[in-house]
Amino acid sequence: MRASQFIVEGAQENANVVEMFKKFLPLAMKILELDSLPKMEFVTKVDETDQPTFGLYSNGDRVLKVALTNRHPNDILRTVAHELTHYKQDINNELNNDSGDTGSDHENEANATAGVIMRHFNKLYPEYLRSRPL
Repeated sequence: MRASQFIVEGAQENANVVEMFKKFLPLAMKILELDSLPKMEFVTKVDETDQPTFGLYSNGDRVLKVALTNRHPNDILRTVAHELTHYKQDINNELNNDSGDTGSDHENEANATAGVIMRHFNKLYPEYLRSRPL
């Protein structure tokens, strides 16, 4: 999926959020050195895990899920960056059954990389920090 074809499900009426994603995805792809994106599903709530979460990457089918409801758009972008890092790890055949455990090297890398991506995005587009939660 190309970033320019990406549509935020459930937020089509919010042009600001769509514009954010159009600017965010190419930046995240460049930083992560991605040539493609996984399938992305935007939902009200991610409830496939035994631990509460805002996002989930399923390496078996390469699907990224992100919860949208009552979240600031920048927080949603941070979650996407985190899960895209797991996608990159999957492409590189680095993931294993313990990769998603709290404190694992893969989880820590995803947290750190998401922070780096968001710093670059917020420096380029500081106006989005004033966005309202969805």
